[in-house]
Amino acid sequence: MSLAASFKEVMGALAVGIAACAYAIYIWQSLRGGARPHPLSWLIFGILTGTAYLVQLDQAAGPGSWVMAITTAACFILCLMGFWFGERTFPWFEWAFLLAATIVFAFYLVSRSPHLLAAALPGAAQDILLRHAPEISAILATLINVLGFGPTVTKAWSRPQSDSATTFLINGLKFIPALFAMERVSIATCVYPAALLVANLAVALTIYLRRRHVGRWAIL
Repeated sequence: MSLAASFKEVMGALAVGIAACAYAIYIWQSLRGGARPHPLSWLIFGILTGTAYLVQLDQAAGPGSWVMAITTAACFILCLMGFWFGERTFPWFEWAFLLAATIVFAFYLVSRSPHLLAAALPGAAQDILLRHAPEISAILATLINVLGFGPTVTKAWSRPQSDSATTFLINGLKFIPALFAMERVSIATCVYPAALLVANLAVALTIYLRRRHVGRWAIL
């Protein structure tokens, strides 16, 4: 095993360890009542992250994709926990995000089946989609996921005590070693984790600043 390969595996394992720590903290806080996972948001994140993981897997991202696998599993677990805690009502725009996430996932699956594309699209369009499907899927998944952070940011702003700044902070940091662990660096493999690095840190900062603000006014 080369030194470079060993380094990437260490970075991939570090990213998985950070992710496991983040989700363990969040699940523990949820069970104690300190956080309430929003089931539809976590379902959306799970579908989109699963799509990004399949893209990375097909693009031979290597250890850099490991963290996406554990993140996908954790998102679905938190989705089930959210339903278990009694969350049942969701605004229309969250259903729209879910539909968009499902369409992106279906698009990537269809793009991997040329015979399905051949039946639906002319030759030129089919060639373009086949050639650029990983990039298109990754960019669409990233865009929807970042937009999907809207309800999370709104919740963090209005109810900063209802979510975990620590979890979002660690969930952002986990993508740093994951990016170093990539066997193949490209838009298809890196745009999703890079965007989530920024988005998670932004939510963590929002929760932290709002808690300070609310706490200050509560004291006054």
